[in-house]
Parts: sequence; C-alpha cells; structure tokens
Amino acid sequence: MAFLFLVLCMSFVLLNRYTNYIEANIALTMLQDAGINCHLEDENTVTLVNMYGGMRLMVFHSQAERAVEIIKDVEKEYLATTACPNCKKHTLEIKYVTKDYGAYLGRFLSFFSKLLTKERTDVQLKHYYCSTC
Repeated sequence: MAFLFLVLCMSFVLLNRYTNYIEANIALTMLQDAGINCHLEDENTVTLVNMYGGMRLMVFHSQAERAVEIIKDVEKEYLATTACPNCKKHTLEIKYVTKDYGAYLGRFLSFFSKLLTKERTDVQLKHYYCSTC
C-alpha cells in the first residue's frame, strides 16, 4: 500500500511535445537548471525512427505550474530580443498549428497505434510570425 502511495505521489505530467530534438533538449536543460524534476519520453524513438507525436517533456506534477511559467518567460524574452528578418521590427509572435501525423502513417499503422497507445496522432507545431509584415 505504501508503494502505491509513493507511485501516485511521484507521477509526472505532460508539459509539452517537441518534434525538434534540439528545442526539446534546450527546454529540458533549462528546466533542470531551474531545479525542476523532468525528463524526455520517446526521445530515442523519435530521433531514430522519426515517429509521429514527437518527444514528450514530462514534469513532476507538483512543479508543472512553475515549469510552464519558466517556459513562457523564456519565450517572451526571446521574442523581445529577436527582430523580424523582413522588417527588422521586434513584433514577432508565436502561432500554433495543429498537424495530424496519422495520415502519414497509413490507415493500418494509425489505427494500430491509436489502439495501443490511446493517444492522438496530432501535434501542435510552433511557428513564428511578424504582426507588422
């Protein structure tokens, strides 16, 4: 019974998905440097096989809110210091686009994957766009 309680207390939650290996590891390292207990799931599978869904950044459940704040603050700092390559103004914003990778897996593989994992095959991709241009 004590083991079950320990497992429930030490659970991790999904913070973000990444399709880019470098971006995922930057976020992981940044959070670990801030003292947040986190790890990447499916890192090797995505890197070797290029599977859908991306790498999942998992964070200790009690530290999830702080981790979200850290990620948002870093993105705000990045956007404030980065100029648009076209107009040279600091008006970049983030736009998320949902992409379904199930269609690329084929019907059989997509069905089989959904049956086993019970996860969706869509991923949110981050794009930067300029509000001035």
